[in-house]
Amino acid sequence: MPNDLVTVSETPGRADGATGRGLLAGGAVALAGLLASLALVYTNATGVTDAAARALIQQAAESTLGTTAAARNAIGQALILNTQGFDASVGRAATEEAALVLDTLEQRVDDLATLIPNDAEMIGSASSALALGREVLDRLVAADLDAAGSLALGETTDAFEALTGRLVVVRDGAAQALADAAGQAGTVATASRFMVAFFVPAVAVAITVAAIRRRRRREQLATELTRERELSKSKDQLIANLSHELRTPLTGIYTSALAIEELGTDDPQTALELNGMIVDQSADLNRMVEDLLASAQADAGRLIFDLAPCSAVPEVEAVAKEMSRLGPPIVAHAGDATVLADAGRLRQLLRNLVSNAIRHGGPNVLLLADPIGDSYVIRVEDDGPGIPDEIGQRLFERFVHQGDRPLIVGSVGLGLAISKVLAEGMNGSIEYHRADGRTAFEVRLPLAPEPTEAAQPVETPAQPTETPAQPTRTPPNRPKPARKPKPSETPAEPTGAAAALAADASVASTTVS
Repeated sequence: MPNDLVTVSETPGRADGATGRGLLAGGAVALAGLLASLALVYTNATGVTDAAARALIQQAAESTLGTTAAARNAIGQALILNTQGFDASVGRAATEEAALVLDTLEQRVDDLATLIPNDAEMIGSASSALALGREVLDRLVAADLDAAGSLALGETTDAFEALTGRLVVVRDGAAQALADAAGQAGTVATASRFMVAFFVPAVAVAITVAAIRRRRRREQLATELTRERELSKSKDQLIANLSHELRTPLTGIYTSALAIEELGTDDPQTALELNGMIVDQSADLNRMVEDLLASAQADAGRLIFDLAPCSAVPEVEAVAKEMSRLGPPIVAHAGDATVLADAGRLRQLLRNLVSNAIRHGGPNVLLLADPIGDSYVIRVEDDGPGIPDEIGQRLFERFVHQGDRPLIVGSVGLGLAISKVLAEGMNGSIEYHRADGRTAFEVRLPLAPEPTEAAQPVETPAQPTETPAQPTRTPPNRPKPARKPKPSETPAEPTGAAAALAADASVASTTVS
């Protein structure tokens, strides 16, 4: 099919969806970090404002405490200096100074009350102390020294002590609140540093990961696109090779048949040679059609394997004899063993590998088979140039070609892929080896289990019933496919069958492509 009919476009749904989710997650993390940072900033600002207010209260309470102490001292000094023995002017000066200190204390109390207007206890204690202090001074001015002294030592002292105690409580409370605010500010600062140190890199990492995933997805899509283009090109080459490879044996068969018809019985030796050519070309055609049909059946899941114990030596020798017609004689050495395999599929597998060695390898082809352990190992060796390194990793893939030629000359690029399918379908394996200038394909098949002596008497009478039921893998209501005859057994049969199978092969190749 033309390359321009195969279009592999990037589907933005999954890649863009994953990238979009990554960016959305990164944006959510960034938004959460921003909101958390704003909350911390707001909390920090509120804490700073509260700490400033507490500091003012502490300062005002401390100042008021000092003024209260000064007022008590001034009242006491005025009492002493207004007693007998001191000049009257000195006593009046001390009284006036004490009045000024009381005025200052009143101002300090008013300032403090502005900061804590709800502290009625402090305001009441201050008012009582101020009133009693002024009453003491008034009695000193009236020269009533005894009443002034009694009032100063009694109610006035108690009032000032109550004011002092309340101011101490206010000051210490403000100091504790300030210390708590400082601790909270440290916690907020630590949290803020953590937010900056964690969320910003997290957002950067999330964005980077999303970008990396998108780039990897694009690279993956580019690889898939390249692979699809190569596959499309291989399928195009398959169509070209199919028409050429099928035409070659058909042309040989047709021309040989015409020559035999013209010669008649006049030259039996030439007719025999031409008949051999027809047999060879029919075998090639039959093998290619079998590969196409096996490929189509494998794609549809209808490739059936009738696994049963069979002797390996007759199958190996039959393929070696059959394929010797295509070139130099095949040197075959097979050790006797019974394998658990499908005899028809085993011959198809061996024909593919031997044909590859004859047509693509060197002139000396060996077919070796021996039981090793619990496996039967079959090796097809030749002294050809081997497989190029550039296609060695894709050796058993379908439609693998070397340049413009199929990997197996005389095939359609399916031989080794079908060989792998056949080997694995019989619970075996196939490997490629290149060493010491020789190319080898090694097939391992399981040996058939040998019946134990104790089990033989029990199984003997049941064998007529079990034997026809053994190929149970054939789908129900479907007749078991008859084994295809060897080209050497019926020389004229492949020509008619090949013509019929060629039409099916075109359908199968369309299904595969």
